[in-house]
Amino acid sequence: MKIGTISDYINVKTIIIFTIQFILILTLVGYPAWKDRGEECLKCHSDMQKMTKLGYPQFYVTQEMIEKQGKHPNVRCQECHLGNPRATDVQKAHEGMLSVLLISEKGEVLNRRDLYPKPLIPSGDDMIRNLLPQVEYEGKLYPHPDIRNVLWHDRDPITFNYDPAITKKTCGKSNCHPQEAKEFHTTIMATNFRQRTMTTWLKPYGPQN
Repeated sequence: MKIGTISDYINVKTIIIFTIQFILILTLVGYPAWKDRGEECLKCHSDMQKMTKLGYPQFYVTQEMIEKQGKHPNVRCQECHLGNPRATDVQKAHEGMLSVLLISEKGEVLNRRDLYPKPLIPSGDDMIRNLLPQVEYEGKLYPHPDIRNVLWHDRDPITFNYDPAITKKTCGKSNCHPQEAKEFHTTIMATNFRQRTMTTWLKPYGPQN
């Protein structure tokens, strides 16, 4: 083998191949990080005028509010809520995002945007139902007639079961609370899937059939 200097092995072709490989590696490694560090969520939601124009002033939030309420100063929006943090279009930004599920009497997921776009905050004197969507009638608040129940974002929107896959994408990630998620997945609450699929008291099956 010829022994010489590095310059003996470098030519235009070598430089081009090396440059292409470097760009490909940088793209493969850097793109996920670039996409995940999107700040469009906060840019939109910290603009009160824009949020009011869209019809959701209650979803106005600043970085200071996030850190104070969430107590996770280094966690970005999408790490808990998912969605597309790089998108500037409203629909694309919220694709795949977790949200509360409003359930009808027939066990169907209702469209919150059309049915009840208002915030879900405690209201009324009924402590059992004060987080259910309320409607006012003759000066009094009553549960929304079309909404039977409220399920939160850790549920599968089809089966309504607790969904471990959602936890793995959010709070159960390796850099967050993986051990707590692993332990929870062995509990009765996490594994009691059958009971959560019961839609009636007796039929087709239920706790009293």
